[in-house]
Amino acid sequence: MGVVYMLLASASFATMSLFIKTLGPGIPLTQLVFLRCLLAVPVLLAVLLVKERPLMVRSRRGLLVRTLFGIGAMHCFFYSLSHMPLADCVFIGRGQPLFIALLAPVVVGERAPRAAWLAIGAGLIGVALIMRPAIAVWPTAAWVALIGAVMSAGAQLMVRRLNRTDYPLVIVFNFTLLTCLATGCWAVPRFQSLTARQWLLVCGVALFSSLGQLLMTTAYRKDQAPAVAAASYSSVLLSVIFGYLFWGEVPQPLAWLGGGLIIAGGLLLVRSRFRVSAPATGNT
Repeated sequence: MGVVYMLLASASFATMSLFIKTLGPGIPLTQLVFLRCLLAVPVLLAVLLVKERPLMVRSRRGLLVRTLFGIGAMHCFFYSLSHMPLADCVFIGRGQPLFIALLAPVVVGERAPRAAWLAIGAGLIGVALIMRPAIAVWPTAAWVALIGAVMSAGAQLMVRRLNRTDYPLVIVFNFTLLTCLATGCWAVPRFQSLTARQWLLVCGVALFSSLGQLLMTTAYRKDQAPAVAAASYSSVLLSVIFGYLFWGEVPQPLAWLGGGLIIAGGLLLVRSRFRVSAPATGNT
């Protein structure tokens, strides 16, 4: 079921990416992150109250680390989406499960069998193939996308740790609220007015990003981190379709080759199945 939840989360994130790409660079990044969280907080709070769940996670330190990684990842992803083709940005971002595989032994105690390193190697070669033409055309955006993939890997591994002690919706609410407060300190004094169309698109970003966060967090509660992360490759197909339909974007041959290697590596990770060397429950 973890893979199914991640498939639904990937569809939500791909739709969110469509709205962000449509917005373009007209809105300051921190303001966009702030509004995305501000609009989601009341809805998440209402659901928590109805379900009579606690409002605070047990692992405060884990939440802080997850939030720092998440804020960094969102800024990087939003920036790269606004400055390079949608499919290329998502291709680079799909290197995230490979970074999860590399970081998992340290962060959550999940280590790979030897066979999985073939998958990791293939995926990293794929990332390099995509980065080569991307750096030539969009140098800053390509590097920012890659940094965002690393930060997103760290954030998702922290979700895995938090799932050992807390309910998924509580984690999503706490992350959203803390991100809202942190980015609001910067965004509110410098707030830029929006048009009706921009407000509509921002609402779409908030809706689908929050839905994706909830589905993703649930996915990591249901299954091991690398297997769930590999299922996120389904967002690649949707992103290619959206990029072509709305902006006429067609990935370059090297991007297709690199993307194919990344997806192949991800599927191998699912088959190899990372085994957990740390207990599945307990306080962090």
